Amino acid sequence: MRYLLISLMLLSSVSGFSQKGKQDYYLIKVYHCANLQQVSHVEEWAGNQLKPFLKKHNVPVVGIFMPVTNDTAVDKKLMLWMPLTDLNILGKIEDAFGSIDPFGNDPLIHLDSFQNNAPYSRIESTLASAFRLHTKYSLKKSFESSPDNIYEYRSYESATEDLHLRKVEMFNEGGEIDLFKRLDFNAIFYSRAIVGPRMPNLIYMTSFKNMDERNNHWKAFGNDPKWKELSAMPKYANSVSRNETILMKASKYSDL
Repeated sequence: MRYLLISLMLLSSVSGFSQKGKQDYYLIKVYHCANLQQVSHVEEWAGNQLKPFLKKHNVPVVGIFMPVTNDTAVDKKLMLWMPLTDLNILGKIEDAFGSIDPFGNDPLIHLDSFQNNAPYSRIESTLASAFRLHTKYSLKKSFESSPDNIYEYRSYESATEDLHLRKVEMFNEGGEIDLFKRLDFNAIFYSRAIVGPRMPNLIYMTSFKNMDERNNHWKAFGNDPKWKELSAMPKYANSVSRNETILMKASKYSDL
């Protein structure tokens, strides 16, 4: 977290990044675990300790998710997603976290061990900035919570900043966001990473009632004339070098 905060300070100083911009920022943290017991342990801690701490520090929503492939994957994950209306919130969270006595009994930091082993292998953190034409996260009120719900997290890495910005433009002015809206993908957010392990990177998340609905939506997307037109434009060619798709279920502790 401290490295992330320093990076943001440098970013702000060299590029004029506003600490109180009109767009959302999204902090995404991925906990990499060795087994499902560790995932369950981290999930319980995130729901009972970390989430109340974040809410206390003006984080309005905390999404907690597990990939549907956790049962079979070697690298098992738990993902936290949280919107920030102001980058200063991140600094205040860091100050509060850093002031905890490491030798005390605060449960927020006592995830140190699990069955005599570390509770996770590592944490991967990314900070992203909302798109200019989708500046705020959105939660569809008619989307009823169900164990069958699917949350689809996608990241589109690009080989260069030029290609990355072309892909971002494809979503904004190119009309890909409008296509997702028209086809009712129930997108939660669209963003571009500004600090993280994978750069440059476009990140977004959509949500569906179940897997069948998800598959039917993507079939309609692939067959849509607008998508065929967009994907054939030379100016957007080769703008994505790596596409990662993670299908997830929400934790019982999640706000989504």
